[in-house]
Amino acid sequence: MEQLNAALIRFVEQQYLYNETYGLFKNHDLRPRKQHRQPEVDERIPLSPELQYLYSHYEMMDEQAKGTLKMKNAAVEIGDAALISFVAPEHLHRQQLGHRWIGMNEPYEESASWQKNHVVIANFNDDPLIVDTAAPDSPVYAAFAGEEPQLIADSLTDFFNALAILIEAARAYAGELKDEETYETKPEYLEHVEPILNDLLGEEHTAHLFEYLSLG
Repeated sequence: MEQLNAALIRFVEQQYLYNETYGLFKNHDLRPRKQHRQPEVDERIPLSPELQYLYSHYEMMDEQAKGTLKMKNAAVEIGDAALISFVAPEHLHRQQLGHRWIGMNEPYEESASWQKNHVVIANFNDDPLIVDTAAPDSPVYAAFAGEEPQLIADSLTDFFNALAILIEAARAYAGELKDEETYETKPEYLEHVEPILNDLLGEEHTAHLFEYLSLG
């Protein structure tokens, strides 16, 4: 888990630096736990070793969720271009509703088309970010606008390194990644991050990531 640990440290550092200067949310982030602990996860949801490490070593902070029925999650900003919500492990079951479990009321039915080893850990604009918990290194998929999930990173490690790259570059542009008139991502930002992500993820995975985050 050394590589995943290094990626998470890098990600948390960039998230902190961005939030200190440009962040829109306070006490609403992903941060290291002061003490490692076993996550509270519904027994029907499989955790890969990488997800087990993430949830036992890191916490999803959400001050506004305290004492409410709100689903606790951490808000990860990529400038003004994207906001990814990472759900806390104790709410993972609720995060799977509409994906693995379907229906309007309990008891929910299991979807025949959903793979049980696919666990939705976050979302962007209600589109799921998925970890394959049965595959080595926990590959990460994104499902865009109800379409089939597309692979965006061969491992959870690569995914968090990619987030760190995107956030660090967002800091270089003062968080202003969208053109005020066209609302499209500034080409200079894309030209900055694309070659770095291509080296890390590969061109096809990078293209899927950009599509998912509506960057391209």
